[in-house]
Amino acid sequence: MTPNRTEEVALVSTDDAIRRLRTDPASAELVRDAYLGRDVGDSGRRFAESAEFQELRALLGQELTGACVLDVGAGTGIASLAFVSNGAGRVIALEPDPSDEVGRGAISRLDPDGRIELLDASGEEIPLPDQSVDIVYARQLLHHARDLPQLVRECARVLRGGGFFVACREHVVADEAELTAFLAAHPVHQLAGGENAFPLAAYRDAIRAAGLELQQVLGPWDSIINAYPAARTSAELAQLPRAALKRRLGVLGGVASHIPGVPRLVRTLRRGEPGRLYSFVARKPGPSSVAQQTGDS
Repeated sequence: MTPNRTEEVALVSTDDAIRRLRTDPASAELVRDAYLGRDVGDSGRRFAESAEFQELRALLGQELTGACVLDVGAGTGIASLAFVSNGAGRVIALEPDPSDEVGRGAISRLDPDGRIELLDASGEEIPLPDQSVDIVYARQLLHHARDLPQLVRECARVLRGGGFFVACREHVVADEAELTAFLAAHPVHQLAGGENAFPLAAYRDAIRAAGLELQQVLGPWDSIINAYPAARTSAELAQLPRAALKRRLGVLGGVASHIPGVPRLVRTLRRGEPGRLYSFVARKPGPSSVAQQTGDS
């Protein structure tokens, strides 16, 4: 079942919601971890140096060197800048929001030299020619889609044969009850509305229906990309199940964490949390494409 997009009455704009969170000492860690501080340059540097971006680079391998990258729903542009600084030949930031805090205004502050090309459009209607980019990257975007299948079709359309489609940190729910619980706990949604999540099958189906070969589906603790900020390094990621047991069960949890098979069970249970994060790696069929239908359970 795909839940309907839940719309709340926005109390404030997204910009104002971010400004409000910045002034709340209790939200300081959240703002920093979400790369939403006023100093967008600091956010950009930290993201480029993060374990998340390093793992993304590893997933793309040599494909990034000299590539034309489309950053769909670029937000503040932190990923766009990271691509520019790590070998991409051309980076296009697609962002419909003109705002200074979370949109094109923030990207302009981040990149005053204009190395990032700004494109005012939504992912459902990308104003680029067919097969014109090598990599389509979307971070925390698909769950905001007005029309998820259409958005992914557009991403596939502009990809060249053999090109990568990577969607990171997408919120997943199983049903309406989980969606309601997720939205109730989301701090920005409570201030400005506009959040959403889809079932895992909806993402997979949209990717495959667009003609892309789904190569990897990474679960909440399968990758540092999804596990951040609960884990900030690969070593912390490996210890997450044990740390979770200790937090929940104390000394007993510490003992249980050393029983063979228990950490794997904890990872499985993590997949049931409302709004859990998944990432998807797909490729467009073409001369350099090799289908590897793996990890999609």
